[in-house]
Amino acid sequence: MRGEHLVQLERTYHYPEKGATINDCDKHSKYIIKVVAPTDVACAFFDYSQNFNMAAHTIATYLLESERGDISKLDTYFFSLSFLYRHSIELILKAIAFQYIKTQTDQASFVKDTFHNLEIILQTIEENFHTSRSDAEMIWLRTYLSDISKIDRESDSFRYPFHIVWESDDWLISGKFTIKRIFEEQTHIDLIKFANKFEAAYEILKKWYHRDTAPANEYVDLKPIFIEEGGYYYGQSVVGYAYNRDDFFPYTKAYLETANYLRQYMKVHCLSKDEECANNLFMPMCYLYRNCAELSLKTIWFEETGEDFQIRCKTMLDKKHSILGLWNLIKPYAVECGNGDGDEEYIGMLENYCKQLHTLDSDASKFRYPVQKDMKPYFNSNRRFDFWTVGKFLEALNNALDSIDSALSVMNEYKAEMEAEYRSEMMCDYDPY
Repeated sequence: MRGEHLVQLERTYHYPEKGATINDCDKHSKYIIKVVAPTDVACAFFDYSQNFNMAAHTIATYLLESERGDISKLDTYFFSLSFLYRHSIELILKAIAFQYIKTQTDQASFVKDTFHNLEIILQTIEENFHTSRSDAEMIWLRTYLSDISKIDRESDSFRYPFHIVWESDDWLISGKFTIKRIFEEQTHIDLIKFANKFEAAYEILKKWYHRDTAPANEYVDLKPIFIEEGGYYYGQSVVGYAYNRDDFFPYTKAYLETANYLRQYMKVHCLSKDEECANNLFMPMCYLYRNCAELSLKTIWFEETGEDFQIRCKTMLDKKHSILGLWNLIKPYAVECGNGDGDEEYIGMLENYCKQLHTLDSDASKFRYPVQKDMKPYFNSNRRFDFWTVGKFLEALNNALDSIDSALSVMNEYKAEMEAEYRSEMMCDYDPY
């Protein structure tokens, strides 16, 4: 897989432009892809699972087979890579279930009852439907997915740096919001084993979906443990540093840069007449960009606004995944840090970008699943997109939000320095006698 499969990640610096639209699509563009409206739910979920698995495999190949030796990528890209692999497993499990569950009502009930929990999804399938997989494969798979669910039951442990939880007091009358970290201590993850286990689990499930009776092989020499520590230096992800456990930055960096890499990878393959690659990677690319935008908005709200901690937690939970809702929270702070010529117009352009993304995907699910919770398709008819234009638009939004975050950070540091200087002068002038 070395050589032609690797693409150089180029730095790009797109920013919002007046009049830009996310749906702009020139029929003569080389980068047109088609989103096909689903006709069979099981097939649609399987196709999405293949696409997310391909995206994960592409990023893993870039990280582990590249000779560039950038350790920082191993430590940060881990988060987006984990989500891509994990989501591909959830999608193919649901694809298997929907081979048996035929009505929309029953399918919606299955999704509601199992949600994102891989262990529960597998358990429910096993309890109700036949599998041709061997006992050895199923024992390994069952143990492995159970171990994943200990860390990531709700498919959000690798999308956000922490969980916000409510802690009741001893009398269960009141309480407070607290933060629960994903990694409580520094962890050295063997990334090669980590990726290989996801690939092994996917092999078993893919054979199950296709009713292929041939034995799976990739799992045999692997322990059904989600995270194993160790590995050699250039195949290891180190996460959970004490000084940045709450920091959003590793996550925004991971999601933005892996999205940029997929976009460039798609471009290279498109120009070499491999158009199917772009069609397959479009949804994963869009979701990576979309989650980065959500993370960037939450970064500003949580780290730079100075609001009371309890208010920050409650409001962030209330807004959930709403791009527009989060933008409305941080807009006054964005306005405050901009006082130059054209800043008002720029804020207006940025707001327009947020509105367009929110209109396209209001609940962070349209790029992850082919159907809504009631099993109605997100795309009722075939749609064409220019993946380069969409990617450029979303990258511009993320770069602009990062600039606002940086400006607010500098402004807050300046305020803190001025306050400290003022207090120091006051103490010097104070004479108790």
